Amino acid sequence: MTTALPETVSLEACEVASLRLTGPHRVSLHFRDGYVAELDFSSYGDEGGPLRRALSDPETFALVFLSYGILSWPNGYDIAPETLRRYAHQGYVG
Repeated sequence: MTTALPETVSLEACEVASLRLTGPHRVSLHFRDGYVAELDFSSYGDEGGPLRRALSDPETFALVFLSYGILSWPNGYDIAPETLRRYAHQGYVG
């Protein structure tokens, strides 16, 4: 089931302004509109293609960086900011 973002959240507000690793697969995200969320991606790499599955390795996951407000990894995988914001509103723990 997909939960939509609240109508008051613009796509620009969904961009991630900063991130901080808080554990092997945990990140604290600060969005451009000031919203802050900590997300757990511990089982995120259990599904999907090879780029996503590579994130199951804590060392690979720790290489996360921001590229224009998008969570990105050197292997080319990224997560769109609106997806991250939706995860945050759902209390995503993966």
